[in-house]
Amino acid sequence: MTAHKPENIFHLSDPLEARVKIDLITKQVEDSGFALIRGLFNRDEIRTKLPIIKKALKNITPLPSSGVSRESIRKNNVKWSIGSQSGSQSGISRLMITIINPMYEEDFLGLHDTFKKLIILRDALANREHTMFDEVLPKPKFNGTRLQIYPSGGAFMTAHIDERAIENVSDISDTYIQLVMLITEKGLDYKSGGAFVEKDGRFIDSESGSLSGDVLVYSGSTMHGVSDIDSNLVFEPHNNLGRIVALATIYN
Repeated sequence: MTAHKPENIFHLSDPLEARVKIDLITKQVEDSGFALIRGLFNRDEIRTKLPIIKKALKNITPLPSSGVSRESIRKNNVKWSIGSQSGSQSGISRLMITIINPMYEEDFLGLHDTFKKLIILRDALANREHTMFDEVLPKPKFNGTRLQIYPSGGAFMTAHIDERAIENVSDISDTYIQLVMLITEKGLDYKSGGAFVEKDGRFIDSESGSLSGDVLVYSGSTMHGVSDIDSNLVFEPHNNLGRIVALATIYN
C-alpha cells in the first residue's frame, strides 16, 4: 500500500474553518480519495477514552449482527457486525463491534462534545447552511453517532462506497461527506491493517502516519475499507481492541 503524503493533511483549530478551505479539501479528496484533518481534537484527551470504551464493552451485552429492532439502534447499545447482513451495511462483509451512543441519550462515553464537533465539521464540508443536529433533521432521521471497533486478530471491512448513507441525505443535501475520527493510533494500538482507499487501481493506506484525534475525510465516490487488523494475533475482542474510530452519519 502507498502511504499518504503530508499535503493530504489540513490543520484546523475550529470546525468552521473548513468552510474557508472547502475547495482545497474537496480537491484533495477528489485527487487522492481522502484527506486528513488534524488539530481539531487533542490527541491526549482522545486517548483517555480508551479505558472507558474497554469498560463499556465488558459491561454491556452486545446485540447480534442482524434481526435487531429499529428502536435498538436509537439507544445506547453495543452491537456486533459480522458477515454481510447487518442493517444499513447489508452486502458489505466485515467483522467489527459498534458502540451506539446517540446525542439524545446518556453521554456514557464522554464523547458527545466530540460527536458535536464532528457534525459541525461534516456539515461545513458539505456546505450546508445549517448544521444538521438531531432537533433540526426531518424525522425520522437522526445522527448515528457511534464508535466502530475493529479488534486485533483479523477484524476488517471490505471496500465499499457508502451508498445507503448517501441515500439518507439525498433529500436534504447535494453533497455527502463521511468523517472518521481516529481514537486509536496505527503503530501504537495495532501494528498492521487499517483504513485504505482504492483509487485509480491503487490501494492507498489512508491511516499510515496518522495520530489519535485525526479525522479522515471521504466523499460519496470514495471506495474505502479496513484491511485486517493484526491478523497475526489471536482474536480476543475484549482484550485487544485494535482499531477504534468515531463517526457521525445521518441515519434514516
